Amino acid sequence: MTAATTRPAVQGMRDRLLAGAILTLMACELLWLALGWWPFRVMALGAMLTVVPLSAHRLGLREAYLLTLCVTLTALIVWLHPEPVAAAYTALEQAAFLMTFILLIGLIQQAAMTSQAILECGTYLTRQPPGRRFLAVFGGTHMMAHLFNLGVVSLLAPLIKRGTEGDDPLNPLREHRQINAMLRGFAWSVIWSPTAVAPLVLSTLLPEAERGPWIIAGIVIALVVMLTGWLEDRWEWRSYQPRLAQVAPPFPAQAYRDFALVCVALVALTAGAMVLFDGSVVFGLMVASPIILVGWLLIQKQGEWAPVKARLGEIALGHLPAAAPLAVTLACSGYVGRAAAALIPAAEWAEALGLEAWPGWLFLLCLSMGVATLSQFALSPIMMAVFFGSLIAALPELPADVTWAALAISCGWALSMTASPFATVVLLIAQATGHTGRELTWLWNWRFSLLTVGILAVAFRVLAGH
Repeated sequence: MTAATTRPAVQGMRDRLLAGAILTLMACELLWLALGWWPFRVMALGAMLTVVPLSAHRLGLREAYLLTLCVTLTALIVWLHPEPVAAAYTALEQAAFLMTFILLIGLIQQAAMTSQAILECGTYLTRQPPGRRFLAVFGGTHMMAHLFNLGVVSLLAPLIKRGTEGDDPLNPLREHRQINAMLRGFAWSVIWSPTAVAPLVLSTLLPEAERGPWIIAGIVIALVVMLTGWLEDRWEWRSYQPRLAQVAPPFPAQAYRDFALVCVALVALTAGAMVLFDGSVVFGLMVASPIILVGWLLIQKQGEWAPVKARLGEIALGHLPAAAPLAVTLACSGYVGRAAAALIPAAEWAEALGLEAWPGWLFLLCLSMGVATLSQFALSPIMMAVFFGSLIAALPELPADVTWAALAISCGWALSMTASPFATVVLLIAQATGHTGRELTWLWNWRFSLLTVGILAVAFRVLAGH
């Protein structure tokens, strides 16, 4: 056997071992969260640590940088922290949770990728007449992101690209406007989404935050942002006049009905898991995701188990190893956020800054701007969410309600996605469309991002009084 034939065989074996480690991690973390049995905690942490060397051949510079940062912070904890074992263990727990969460939520995306209903929904959104295309793409992306996550961008970006090909000189303008609408709709869904990673992580770090008022306020802010984005789009392209009237395609009622049924099933399964195991919304979503995957595939394959089994095999041996770099990134972000926060004397810093005397709205706005600003240096919003959430949890008193503090951090994440060329969704759109991250954010969305900062200032001024 030659080296050329040996290498794929070795890589295939490594990916199978990697898939086994990932499946073990997901199962043990769920069992630990459901039952609280210590052996499952140990097995989950061991599986997470095994994923890193097994996925080394798939990791890039980003993961190498984050792993180096993890090692550096661990050394600092051992050197400086009064309880280094407890601090490092807490950071490892956060890492295991985030790795498991992103892998489980990604299972829903795998089912959605093969759904004809999802394809019909996306096609309908991108073929709307010019007068309502922005609201359709923004609103559709905004809603589909709750279930499809980044997969909605993977679906819509090629559809937008395909629909704006040709010799018409106005096609680049149409592509520009639709990409903006998609990016903005996805970005601002995270401030209230039941399935977005950062808000759910904040819920675990700040259990006093009330998710109900948080979601309601987030929806209102998102609606104002959508209206502002639409007005900004209309103003920027005020001189543009479509050459021909475009007729809207027929509404795919069955496709949207099927999508709504999946959403209802996800909510019902999440609530059921919460009641059965007395768990949180986060835990309920983690339990519901693999069930939704199998159920949705069975519906797509009309109840035939053989093709469903084959698809599950593809996901286990293909998707899960391919998702390892993202999982390692999220795990490292969680570890870095917790470890960095453990090294900072939050109470002393708050006293030195006179934080208690700050106006509540200013404190909230600084949280959002802090996340968005640090994202310009390629720091993950998840890392910042964990970092700021851990700091807030360590403060004896806040100048604003903890619920609004959690919302402000989520808003900072949303703002970073239209302001930072390093955001994951921006990189994904750049890869699919050929536009650079700087073009998508600093050139196309600078005005919109500034407007959203003003919206947040007003919103926090109102919320700080409640």
